[in-house]
Amino acid sequence: MAADDLLFRKLEFDKVVDRIVHHAVSEPAKQRARSLRPLPRARDARHELARVEEAKRLLIAEGNVAFEGLKDLRVALRKCVIENAVLTAAELLEVGTTLRVSRTIHTLLARRKESYPLLAETVPHLLVDKVVEYNITQAIDEGGGIRDNASRELRTIRSDLITVGQQLRRRLEGILRRVSEQAYVQDEIITTRDGRLVIPVKTEFRKQIPGFIHSSSASGATTYVEPAETLDLNNALRELQLREQQEIQRILRELTAQVRDLRDPLDAAQAELSYLDVLFAKARYAIEVIGSAPELTEEMVIRLREARHPVLLQRHRRENVIPVSLELGEREVTAIVITGP
Repeated sequence: MAADDLLFRKLEFDKVVDRIVHHAVSEPAKQRARSLRPLPRARDARHELARVEEAKRLLIAEGNVAFEGLKDLRVALRKCVIENAVLTAAELLEVGTTLRVSRTIHTLLARRKESYPLLAETVPHLLVDKVVEYNITQAIDEGGGIRDNASRELRTIRSDLITVGQQLRRRLEGILRRVSEQAYVQDEIITTRDGRLVIPVKTEFRKQIPGFIHSSSASGATTYVEPAETLDLNNALRELQLREQQEIQRILRELTAQVRDLRDPLDAAQAELSYLDVLFAKARYAIEVIGSAPELTEEMVIRLREARHPVLLQRHRRENVIPVSLELGEREVTAIVITGP
């Protein structure tokens, strides 16, 4: 363990960081928050403290800043530039939700730049592309499935799938009733084998039903037969299923190309969003402990007024944590020995 890490652990700085990680929303922000360390230059620390103060005021005024939907796109963004690579529906959905978060926060901070000028400095780095965001959400539902209206061709194919599927089931149900009267079937159900609808026939009667034998049960008592009179409908259904998959792949390939064109600005936006997520996590923590920004000075002086240990505030009610006031560096007092239980 590095000396600095050991010091931070002794100071219980890691416990404060853990609480900030808890308040971060996205996984990239949580990873970023875990590596938080004190800033080495006072100028940078003042700037960061001022941004946290703005974020705190904005949270109090707005109630919340929504980072839900911000995802880790690093793998997807690397994948989309590989030749012939196609993003999955789930990966594209994460791109879509991240674009939504980027647009929402861009709009929020741009409209309030006079009240929160330091936060507004991040606005130019936040990507807004309503076209790609719309195309993804129009094509992919919240569960990662491809919507019927993702394309006109897909809507037509799925409509035909329903029609042919219903015709096939009605035909098989008629056959099933007919052979069931002769006690040929094992169960009066329609099932699927190799993507085709079949009926379960007692093995000893399998030759009584003209058709294609797909397989048999583990016991050998049942044989799964595709009746000859449903071959055409099964073929039509299978062809439509293949066309559906081809059209889905075409849609995913097209959306992947759109994401590829946004790769660099999207990568930059994700980095800025993860920073803002951490910033607002700090602000939520500040609100939680009723914290106030310290005033940094170039003097070798420490002044604490009614200070409470942040880790104690995580474990106890505020009124049960006794505040401490002290000054160090003034009146020739350069060291303090703290004793107690």
